[in-house]
Amino acid sequence: MPDGNTPRRYSSVLREIEALRSESGVTNIALLLVSLHGLAEVNRALGYLAGDRVLEAVTDRVAGIGRAQDRLVPIDGSLFAILVRNPLHEGHAVLGAEKALRVVAEPVEFAGQRGVERARLRARVGIALWPGTATSAEELLRQCEWAIDEARRRDESWMVYRDVAAAADAPKPAAWFEIDDALRQGEFEIHYQPKIDLRTGVLCGAEALARWRHPVRGLLPPGYFMPVIEGTESVRTLLWYALNTSLRQAAEWVRRWPDFRVAVNASPTNLADADLVELLSEALHIWNLPAGHLVLEITESALMHDPAQSVRRLQGLRELGIHISIDDFGTGYSSLAYLKNLPADELKIDRSFISGITANDTDRRLAESVVQLGHAVGLEVVAEGIEDDATRQALVAMGCDIGQGYHLGRPASGADFESQWSSPATDPPTTRAAPESGPCEERRESAG
Repeated sequence: MPDGNTPRRYSSVLREIEALRSESGVTNIALLLVSLHGLAEVNRALGYLAGDRVLEAVTDRVAGIGRAQDRLVPIDGSLFAILVRNPLHEGHAVLGAEKALRVVAEPVEFAGQRGVERARLRARVGIALWPGTATSAEELLRQCEWAIDEARRRDESWMVYRDVAAAADAPKPAAWFEIDDALRQGEFEIHYQPKIDLRTGVLCGAEALARWRHPVRGLLPPGYFMPVIEGTESVRTLLWYALNTSLRQAAEWVRRWPDFRVAVNASPTNLADADLVELLSEALHIWNLPAGHLVLEITESALMHDPAQSVRRLQGLRELGIHISIDDFGTGYSSLAYLKNLPADELKIDRSFISGITANDTDRRLAESVVQLGHAVGLEVVAEGIEDDATRQALVAMGCDIGQGYHLGRPASGADFESQWSSPATDPPTTRAAPESGPCEERRESAG
């Protein structure tokens, strides 16, 4: 049962889990933790009353997917639990998760000030089963939270917690204060993944990737810390660290590779920061690096949190001369008209569109369309997730400008990156003749 230290918002669901476990005839339970997303966007676009209507409608829908003996327990405005009594098997719980995801995603219509309004939310679901490895209600709930974090890291809609060897060895999400302490204690480092001009095989730049060198768990990728610190001051701390580390390194590398650009990722919280332009300007000044050597990568979905503000922020960055890259293109919700008016320089095709282009005609045609679209609006096009030479060759044939992926180069520390790419024995990934100009040069006439 919850003790005095348990947050009140979890008390009701913990009581319900314990009560169900003690019921006569209950041999197993599936706990589904449903996390809703997109309510803030609805509130901003349509108002808080509209947001309440949408949330109420979605909650009613999810409550309707269960059987009479199952229980829906609200935790807060965007998080609730579904307790499935005596599920037949794990697939029964997964079916419930898929139903929940489906009804959440269905549009909600209601009467608004401008007539009939439409809005919809998104969700992720974490699933944990009892009996299993959890010995208490609280541990079962934590397993669901871990499953949601793992689903976010893998960009999946739902995930089942399993205590098999792989799951037991996987690092569990850290608490916010652990990550904040790690940032202050110097446990983070930056690795660099090469970006290659696909037409010439020449090194064009690198993406700076944050890694946490955990003293016990080893090297951890962003999926284990970014979801935890998103929305906190630690996100700004991490960006400042990434900027200073990568710009200091880039200032050295541009003497060796004059066209080299370093790409740094900015989160939705960073993009919403009113001081973002000033922050980047200060970092460039500290390391005396021309702004044209910095690329700021912004995900398509982050831009849609507040499109008007995002455009203003990006315009300010481009006025400094910083290059703007739209990351994970194709996974968000932006329209073609919106893309046309974005102050951007680069379009980055998500790896999910790249992995199947040599085996699936639909994937290949989609990738070709994105390349053509990017070029039509004057953007360089980057393909990430190139894992073999056949994929590289297919992208070259499409006219894609820049490539990233394990086939071209894995992320490495600054010293290892420099050693690898400075070696005269390093063979370029392609032997195509160099054209008169490559994608490392400006496709647009100016950065303004």
